[in-house]
Amino acid sequence: MTRHIPALLIGFRALAALAVLPLGQLAEGTALAALILLATLSGIFDGIIARRAGVSTIALRRADSIVDLVFWLCAAAALCLLRPGAMAVNAPVLALAIGAEILLQGISLFRFGRLTATHARSAKFFGLCLLAGFMMLALGGNAAIAFWIVGTGTAISALDGLAMLLLLQQWEADIPSAWAAW
Repeated sequence: MTRHIPALLIGFRALAALAVLPLGQLAEGTALAALILLATLSGIFDGIIARRAGVSTIALRRADSIVDLVFWLCAAAALCLLRPGAMAVNAPVLALAIGAEILLQGISLFRFGRLTATHARSAKFFGLCLLAGFMMLALGGNAAIAFWIVGTGTAISALDGLAMLLLLQQWEADIPSAWAAW
């Protein structure tokens, strides 16, 4: 049974991606923040459980990365519905985060013929920055601080990811940092 838990957690996050949009539309900021927290926790524990259960495969890690991306894009869309003014003012930071991800995935596709699944420490830090910033926005907090947190996480993760993609000779999953890739 334990070996199925990581896939179930990834499935939960995929369903959460669908659920955040109505919460944004219905102006349910507290419920949206709670779902963002639960989805983030599922993203943390799916990998831990998969490694401990010995079921951490390339396919599972790639699915995890794709579902993470879809979830965070849907969460951003939900926040656009919930807090359109704050999201519009800070659109450049959001565009930078999305553009950085597109650039990294494009480089990975060009160099290795597949999407990234590095699961780097900087990506985990970025996920925590998204969690903090998006929860702050969902709960009506200061948008400038929320996007400063998101922007900082974006910069650190994107620079580390870019360095990894340029240093790696072949596609690999689970690279902790650019230092490890070097």
